[in-house]
Amino acid sequence: MTSDGSHKVKFDSHTQAAFQALVDAIIPHTCPYAGASSTIYAPGAICLRIQDYVIRELDFSQFIPEDAEPNIMPLSKSTAILLDIGAAQYLSLNHMIVPSSGFSYPCEGLFSTLSRSDRLRAVTLLDHLAVPLESVPKPYQNNPALVQVMMSSINQLTLFGYYSEWFGYGTTRLLPSNLKRIECCPPSWKLVGYPGPSFGYRDFRGFLMRFPHQKGRI
Repeated sequence: MTSDGSHKVKFDSHTQAAFQALVDAIIPHTCPYAGASSTIYAPGAICLRIQDYVIRELDFSQFIPEDAEPNIMPLSKSTAILLDIGAAQYLSLNHMIVPSSGFSYPCEGLFSTLSRSDRLRAVTLLDHLAVPLESVPKPYQNNPALVQVMMSSINQLTLFGYYSEWFGYGTTRLLPSNLKRIECCPPSWKLVGYPGPSFGYRDFRGFLMRFPHQKGRI
């Protein structure tokens, strides 16, 4: 996959469900609460479609050699499977037969059936490498460093996407970079008091220097 966004992105339902569950656990929806001068509403990561941002960033960052086997698994898909393996290990270690949450996402894997807190515990378990690494999909198979890097990265990407202009791109969100346009102000910008980009600033061209006229004197 390339990083220029020049191809159409396809997200399968299992991968979508896993990353919906992930970003929902990291930045859940919060009810309005009383601030210093007004009532502030904080939408969750799912409301801003941050799962699409994380999936897109993972797949566009994936390096695929020219001599790679055909139909190689997207990095987002292998990560979704890794999250399911972490969830299964978490349930096994805690002697749980069924997930602790009755809520699940459509076409879910095991990870998405856990409660928010248990999803985060499953991610922590993966970060601690408490899973059989020979049983996880490539490129994570027997690659502990990559597993730990990914567990950190998916948390960071969720925050990056939430506080970036991602949601503001609106209908142009999945288009190539040169076709994206800011269509609205993301709610997260209002939460942190960011006014948005400003255009038309004069370019700095140095300081204006004034010298007294010598009137022919040397």
